[in-house]
Amino acid sequence: ENMMNTDQPWTVAAVVGASAVVLAVPEVLLEPWWSLRTLAHCGLLWGRHSLNGFTGGPVNWFLCQKALVEILVLEAGHHIDVLRADWYGLDRESAEKGGLGHVDTGSRGTFWSKIREAITGSKPAGMGTAGTPTVRDLVLIGGGHSHAYVLKNFGMNPLPGVKVTVISREVMSPYSGMLPGMVAGMYTKEEAHIDLMRLARFGNTRLIHAEACGIKDGYVILKGDRPPVRFDVLSINIGCTPQMSPSASNRVAPDDASVAAVTPVKPIDGFNARWDVIVERVVAAEGTTKLVIVGGGAGGIELSLNMRERFNRDLTAAGRHVTDVRIEVLTRGDRILASHAPAVSTTIAELLEERGVEVKYHHNVIKVDGNEIICSDGQSVPFDECIWCTQAGCQKWLKDTKLALDDTGFIKVNAHLQTSVGNIFAAGDCASLPSPRAKAGVFAVKSGPPLTRNLRRCLVGDPHLERYDPQETFLGVIGSGRPDVAVASKSRLAVKARWVWDLRDWIDRKWMAGYTHDLPEMANPVPEPPAVAVAAGTEALSALAHASMRCGGCGAKVGATVLSNVMKRLKSKTITRPEVLVGLDSPDDCAVVAPEPNFASVHTVDFFRSFIDDPYLFGMIAANHALSDCHAMCAEARTALAVAVVPYAVEAQVEETLYQMMAGACAVLAESNCALVGGHTCEGTELALGFCVNGVVDQEKALRKGGLRGGDAVILTKPIGTGTLFAAEMRMKAKGKWIVNALQTMSKSNRDGALCLRRYGARACTDVTGFGLLGHLQEMVQASPNTEIDLHLDTIPELEGARECTQSGIFSSLQPANLRLKRAIANESEALVHPGYPLLFDPQTAGGLLAAIPADAAADCVAELRRSGYPHATVIGQVREVSDGPNEIDGACSLPAGRIHCILD
Repeated sequence: ENMMNTDQPWTVAAVVGASAVVLAVPEVLLEPWWSLRTLAHCGLLWGRHSLNGFTGGPVNWFLCQKALVEILVLEAGHHIDVLRADWYGLDRESAEKGGLGHVDTGSRGTFWSKIREAITGSKPAGMGTAGTPTVRDLVLIGGGHSHAYVLKNFGMNPLPGVKVTVISREVMSPYSGMLPGMVAGMYTKEEAHIDLMRLARFGNTRLIHAEACGIKDGYVILKGDRPPVRFDVLSINIGCTPQMSPSASNRVAPDDASVAAVTPVKPIDGFNARWDVIVERVVAAEGTTKLVIVGGGAGGIELSLNMRERFNRDLTAAGRHVTDVRIEVLTRGDRILASHAPAVSTTIAELLEERGVEVKYHHNVIKVDGNEIICSDGQSVPFDECIWCTQAGCQKWLKDTKLALDDTGFIKVNAHLQTSVGNIFAAGDCASLPSPRAKAGVFAVKSGPPLTRNLRRCLVGDPHLERYDPQETFLGVIGSGRPDVAVASKSRLAVKARWVWDLRDWIDRKWMAGYTHDLPEMANPVPEPPAVAVAAGTEALSALAHASMRCGGCGAKVGATVLSNVMKRLKSKTITRPEVLVGLDSPDDCAVVAPEPNFASVHTVDFFRSFIDDPYLFGMIAANHALSDCHAMCAEARTALAVAVVPYAVEAQVEETLYQMMAGACAVLAESNCALVGGHTCEGTELALGFCVNGVVDQEKALRKGGLRGGDAVILTKPIGTGTLFAAEMRMKAKGKWIVNALQTMSKSNRDGALCLRRYGARACTDVTGFGLLGHLQEMVQASPNTEIDLHLDTIPELEGARECTQSGIFSSLQPANLRLKRAIANESEALVHPGYPLLFDPQTAGGLLAAIPADAAADCVAELRRSGYPHATVIGQVREVSDGPNEIDGACSLPAGRIHCILD
């Protein structure tokens, strides 16, 4: 950098700057080598920026010096981290885990906060509240910046008796500070998003992947068919969305990014879904494309610079000229960045001109007509793509609640972030503070700690809530889309330099690290194993170590009042069948079902503990899994009996959990026209659910495991990998999007798939569950004498992330038992080298169907399966006939060996 001109008294300024940094960040003195380097660095920066470009008299100069030293305090922390990483040879991720931790852009750094923590003695506690019944429900709507802090805090210091639930329509929560950089391609989507699935697992929190649309009588109303969610204390952190004119709003197609439309920047998740499609459309377009950004604030301006750089790169890569995309920014005032100092506006305006972004002033947009933006003075601006980044508002459903709102629809809160309803709080952009502040992410971040403390106090009935007094100024850094320069804005100060971008990047990555890969390891004390287990050997010790992962239960029934209430609430969700003579409508000791002539009865049972914390979704998957045996045989499920285990809690929580779980199950049972006719409930340590399903089948049309014939094609309807994925999820090693995809496939019924397979002449069928793909293939071979299967490993569909989990050494607890089936593979030594080999033994929950059909019908069958909602359905092998002869039997599992040949293409 050109630090200073030689005729300036920079040495004096450097000493002053270094001294100010020492007073603000004493940590720079903890290591002499780092101290000298950091003091010299910050002193030179002070000399460079404190003596250049300031006008407006001594008051303005003083305010600029104050803002500059506050920025240099942050730069000192950044510099220490850089030197530390260089000294120890750390990569970026490792460097982000250490050092000063999260930086505070609105205070004097982190050193004094650490001193306060040491004085007050606040220390994180271990995860979980095992053994403590749930007494109160804390529900969080939205996974924004404030709630990210709440989730992490409750994970580090859980409140016994409180169950935390977060409701979010997206599992990947965007960090607004990294959005412009992601647009430019400087950050990946994963780098710019918090994985709420992983954060919820850390916090022992229930994550409900759904969208809230109302609040009524102590319940959060959800979109779709999901039942409402009960709360004792509620917090809302749902951000905001640009308020568009009616004509513009009508043109927004959030679910179809393939058509030209006005694209609002918020909510960010919707913008993310459209942005990549917009880039593809613009790069592929013929001629010149005009992109117009409505809004001359910091968001619109920074996006324009980052979009310019993204298009420059992609157009150049496509062999086109960068001028094939024109970018214009419309602002209603006479300058951009009206809420920032004039020096910032001037600096950024020069940068926009340099980068070829045109700004049109005095354009007050009132509507959109076709592909034209209409302004209040009659001017019209044509466009090909329009990005809407102005006039923020809140979700419309808030108007139908009892919450007091301000004139623009935001939730009014007091100084404690408390709404007009005492047990409901709000923070972030959706909250209207007593002293209004800009809708900036820094305030959502800063409100996280006081919000958390007030939620805790409200849960325990403490009326002494903490005030939240937001800072009046904050550091804003406007990126240019390139790492060579950025502009810092604070108070009346404007600083344009490369080191400003490095500082911004460090601040953002540091904050994100605290909620992603730098979540602390929360060690729970593990009791010493008893002497008898030590004496019994490694197998006993292994069983003892995994005891907490096994199902537990209790003979105590759920109370009659709770059960009665749940059944009343479920009445509208269950179906009746004419064969049921005695069922839930007139409960008795047993359900009575009339026999049906000319049909055989089928009976199956399944039961397992919950592997997810959403009882509704778990109920759906448990019912789907139990029905799958009937579907595999093409039997018609008629009735079901349920066995439900609900964790210990007070009656209200037991009722709500049982209702949510059974509501999900009843939705799936009804889809298969299966009537719930009774069951049994009890309290235990973990949520669990099972069903005994009864049905009928035409004996002539029933599909069984046997019946393979030479030449048949082997079809699998769903991808495999649920076992390893959820083993990884329990260890916080799985990405949220992997789990969302897995849950979607597990929630898909096999009923339509089975009917499709039968239409195309299926000769044998089974569902893939606990024994894994290989185990169920082996069962089919065992039931079909003189047959073998050629299994093409490269064609087996896998869930996203499953292979990464097995390659990381993460397996289901049933994997070792399933591995005993490997003798079924004729060429095991060859198959071992394939990266998908471990997934052959992966146990599946609510897996797909495995069927053999005539080879000439396979292509048409797969095509129809995919149209029917099984997008991964594919042919994975062929059946071969072999000559008669004795089969070698594996003594360990009583199955024929060497009957499956793995083909490596």
